[in-house]
Amino acid sequence: MATVITGKYKGRKFFSANNPKIRPTQGRVKKSMMEILEPFKGRNVLDLYSGIGTLGIEALSRGALSVTFVENYSLSLSYLKKNINYICSDEKIKIIQEDVTSFLSSCSNAYDIVLADPPYKGLLFSKLHMQIKNVLTKEGKFCIEMKRQIIENDGEIRIKYYGNTQVVFGWKTKK
Repeated sequence: MATVITGKYKGRKFFSANNPKIRPTQGRVKKSMMEILEPFKGRNVLDLYSGIGTLGIEALSRGALSVTFVENYSLSLSYLKKNINYICSDEKIKIIQEDVTSFLSSCSNAYDIVLADPPYKGLLFSKLHMQIKNVLTKEGKFCIEMKRQIIENDGEIRIKYYGNTQVVFGWKTKK
């Protein structure tokens, strides 16, 4: 069962469905991701493909100023709302039910940290990478959890491997 790892909500358990379409980030992967992306204090976070909210809620627990959750799958969205109400309802949170590609195409806000845990099937990394870079602040950074695959490293990313999972970390290139 997924839990909040550290911070003000440490130990709180997430509600989830026994459904293959809902795949919360493994604890060891989430812990590593968060430690690499820290600090969260005072940062505005965007959680794409939010699922049940494990990444965004962990960011709030670690001091994020706000989190915008983007999720399109209705079952995940219902668990996301339930987890927010149970764990962190007093936080600055925005929930958007929309396809991530559509959201990123029309997004006019900028975020300090972008978290993404897209479905393992059908992910086109290069397209998602470019769209995420467009919504980052000048010093923004991101991570994308994905099935292990070969991607071209243009020097703007760092890749960590966890079994069949890889997490790609990056930042906005200064112009």
